[in-house]
Amino acid sequence: MKDSLTGCVECLGALDHCHGTLVVHSHGAVECTDDACVLLHAVRHTLVVDCSAVAGGCMCVEVTEQLRAS
Repeated sequence: MKDSLTGCVECLGALDHCHGTLVVHSHGAVECTDDACVLLHAVRHTLVVDCSAVAGGCMCVEVTEQLRAS
């Protein structure tokens, strides 16, 4: 959440957070869209999405579906 006059509220409050989006894969792995992010915890991210919601989809979803079908 941003304060339109001063910038990021979390930055102003010196709170540990990330401006990237945390992507959670079907096999449990997580990654962040911010290359500088090293602590991949959901509580540090305002946006957390399932990898199937990523534009173009995610390869791990296709692999998981193929394994289930076999």
